[in-house]
Amino acid sequence: MPLLTQSLLVALGGAAGALARFWMALIVVRFAGGPAPLATFVVNVVGCAMAGALLARTLGRDDVVGLQSLILIGFLGGLTTFSSFSLDTLSLVRAGQGKWALLYVCASVFVSLGAAALAFALMRRM
Repeated sequence: MPLLTQSLLVALGGAAGALARFWMALIVVRFAGGPAPLATFVVNVVGCAMAGALLARTLGRDDVVGLQSLILIGFLGGLTTFSSFSLDTLSLVRAGQGKWALLYVCASVFVSLGAAALAFALMRRM
């Protein structure tokens, strides 16, 4: 696949992922009544599960470079939010909520990894 085509797929996927993140965060905050860290947590878990599932379906295949560029690199790169995760954690620490910050970091990392591993395992069985 030409580099320009692959780059455009990454950019298109990234824009779509960023919009999806924006809307998912609004939904979590508005309808679930959760704080911003909860929205970031939900987006990261969903994104990691999607990444695990896609990786399971495309691992070792040369015929899906475009799909991987569009979704795995672009969309999921725009969707998941570890930069926001870091800022949310810092905000909790600065607000004197160190225990919540620690819980947030541990839950985000372990639940996201678990979601990716579970989705990977489930998709490999299909």
